[in-house]
Amino acid sequence: MRWWVFVGALAGILSAAPGTHGACVYEGSLHANQSSWRPESCRECTCHGDVPLCSPVRCPNLQCDFQRGEYLRLPPNQCCPECTSSSPDSCQYEGVTYGHDSQWSPSPCSRCVCSRGRVSCAAHPCPQLTCSPGQSLLVPPGKCCPRCGGNGASCSWQGGVYRDGEEWKPSICSRCSCSNGKVQCWVVECPQVACRAHENLVIQPGRCCPRCVSTPCLSAGHQQQHGELWKKNTCTTCV
Repeated sequence: MRWWVFVGALAGILSAAPGTHGACVYEGSLHANQSSWRPESCRECTCHGDVPLCSPVRCPNLQCDFQRGEYLRLPPNQCCPECTSSSPDSCQYEGVTYGHDSQWSPSPCSRCVCSRGRVSCAAHPCPQLTCSPGQSLLVPPGKCCPRCGGNGASCSWQGGVYRDGEEWKPSICSRCSCSNGKVQCWVVECPQVACRAHENLVIQPGRCCPRCVSTPCLSAGHQQQHGELWKKNTCTTCV
């Protein structure tokens, strides 16, 4: 009799305590409704109206740049892998890893280089130009260095006005130029690409030319992307 009285009193305290309505009890711990927690590094749980729902953590599909010496590494006590450079001379710049002696342009008017782990950036050098009679220096939109353009008639194209000698891109895969009042357009030519046996040729959003992308893996009827990490069971991790 005393035991049932104690249990009833305890139940009354829990029901009266603020924030316990719809709470979940998981492995001896009380979790508020709609709260989330990780009992393990690769498992995430959420409390939904006194019912704990747990599922494996889904890792992002990383695209490591293997040509720059990057590889997938699983840090200790973490669930998802990360791209890590195998070279101590690599550089980190705005979240991107660059190999030793690699060069890139963060903007049209600057160029950076990685040298033994250190990044140095400088203004993009422009050549000295001497324009012919009837031409003048002009800087095309999106470019850094000027070029010689004619002083001829401008062009009207789809509601826009372009100077003689000016170039523009109406779409990702086309380019146009103004030549003394006449508009000339052409399509960008893509290089020949030969994919390996485990790769597919795809055109990604925002790009004009196709590139090789690793084929996804099938595991237990589910499609897993290249570089993705998932739990096959409690003791087995697949990648």
